[in-house]
Amino acid sequence: MQKTPMSRISFALALAAAVALPGASLAAPSGEAPKAAERPAPGIASQTLSGAYLAAKSAQLGGDLDAATSYFEEALRIDPTAQLLQQDAMFAFLANGQFAKGVELAAKLRDDAEAGKVARIALGIDALVKGDWGGAIEQLDILDPSDLDALLLGHLSAWADQGAGRTNDALSRIGDLKKASWYPVFNNYQAGLVAFVAGRQDSARRLLGKVVEDRGSAQTSPDAFMGAVEALARIDARAGKKKEALQTINKGLALAENYEPLAFLKSQIEKGVAVEPPVTSVQEGAAETLYILGQAINRGEGQQVAILYFQLARALDARNPQLLVALAGIAERASRYDEAINYYRDVPESSALRRTADLQIGLDLWSAGRKDEAKAHLEKAVATYPDDLQAYLAYADILSSSKDYKAMADTLDKAVTLAARSNRETWNIYYQRGIAFERIKEWPKAEADFRKALKLSPNQPQVLNYLGYSWVDMNLNLDEGLKFIKTAVDLRPNDGYIVDSLGWAYYRLARFDDAVEQLERAVLLNPADPTINDHLGDAYWQVGRTREARFQWQRALVGDPKPEPADIARIEAKLKDGLPAAGRKAEATDSAPVPAQNRAETAPAAGHGAKPSKIR
Repeated sequence: MQKTPMSRISFALALAAAVALPGASLAAPSGEAPKAAERPAPGIASQTLSGAYLAAKSAQLGGDLDAATSYFEEALRIDPTAQLLQQDAMFAFLANGQFAKGVELAAKLRDDAEAGKVARIALGIDALVKGDWGGAIEQLDILDPSDLDALLLGHLSAWADQGAGRTNDALSRIGDLKKASWYPVFNNYQAGLVAFVAGRQDSARRLLGKVVEDRGSAQTSPDAFMGAVEALARIDARAGKKKEALQTINKGLALAENYEPLAFLKSQIEKGVAVEPPVTSVQEGAAETLYILGQAINRGEGQQVAILYFQLARALDARNPQLLVALAGIAERASRYDEAINYYRDVPESSALRRTADLQIGLDLWSAGRKDEAKAHLEKAVATYPDDLQAYLAYADILSSSKDYKAMADTLDKAVTLAARSNRETWNIYYQRGIAFERIKEWPKAEADFRKALKLSPNQPQVLNYLGYSWVDMNLNLDEGLKFIKTAVDLRPNDGYIVDSLGWAYYRLARFDDAVEQLERAVLLNPADPTINDHLGDAYWQVGRTREARFQWQRALVGDPKPEPADIARIEAKLKDGLPAAGRKAEATDSAPVPAQNRAETAPAAGHGAKPSKIR
């Protein structure tokens, strides 16, 4: 089956790019969105229409939609008739979840050549919210839609048909959607839900079963596939067909063994707990349409439109936990951690995603700089979920970030015990505990954990690099250590941190020409990293390129992230006096870092500002 094409992804993509929805920043090459723009002084913005409008656009570009919508409101008070202002404000209101304000503007823009499609879809969803089924179908009858538009409009209109009691019309409308070869998984899933709401259980099972039995469905839309698995299992469980329900769930878990909604549902069914229906209303079904299609485009430039889909879905089903988690994820990728935390806090207590939300709140508190709150929150989470492996790993992540390696090792001891007992051992648990042991100078334990990690996953470049570098740094197993590091570089030739480790290993072995060659490569890959620049300066000094050495040390002082205070003092001393010829070994020992990939990926311990991992 073909995947959803990205060439014509949605009714809003061109406009969304034009008005610079906040999601546009998510596609930045660095992977980080610009920080929210600072609000201009209200007095300045409120003096003129242009001031308020420019302030709104500035905040919007910076991802601060709360500020943007406030300024748009101010601009609209000054001139409520400006067409471009109304268009931009409507998009901002809808993307910020201020649905009622967006709909108010949509009513004025229904026939607008630029924003009319978006306005009519918003009005159609407003009609669905109010139970005005005929009005919804009228608003959603839009000419010349793209492939994805046609699917969205058809599904939403089918739900309106169902709301009016016209089940046959609803199913026929979905069945007539054939513009693209990738439609079937979406059509069968939505038709199955419509049939269930209509009380046609056999039809619902048949339609959902088509999705579940087709492995290609999972490639076209993992979310629709898993949604169909969960829906079918819920229908069978509620009908007393426990065996069939569990068999269906196992088909989903075979593709994603840690998919939390299915694992949670499986536990409920096994315990004999009464399970909720897959959907309970037309509004919930229509929200599921928007969520599933939003997830299908929730990457790259499509994230701009996914925000709109998710916020429109919230107007129909405000407490949908998957919607809340999806919006939180977008906020996190834009470094809007407080916003993400608020979404996670809204996840219902009864949801399968409540645990994920609790753990992610702790990690986001840390990323937002609220470190004491983060530690307290995750410490409480470990007590709340004493048998949950992810809770221990999340807490260990925070302890690593705060350089509390003894507590990190203790926490991971419990994680390892739990993982072994539940047959869920992974290389990364041992790798992280090995880092903790190495940091508290318990090398025999660290080495044993690194070897265990490699036994579980022999070609992990992080582990190969860390263990190999550690051996070289301690003058142990030199040939094997260098071989491990070279293998890590072969596996990740464009990872500047790992290339840096190879260069620094050569330095420690007094192979200075080789060190210069590799460290120059590392600097090209990560030009702003202070440690790599520092290393290259040391290598240059040893081969007699003293002027270049001082240049690299100077770059290290202004690197990103900023060096630690002790490193700054050490580098400044080298700028003043250079490296004494007889002191190379001591200098290397003083400045030797933990292996470089540790800075980049897993353990912020090395002072390179790495963020805690995301719970998923």
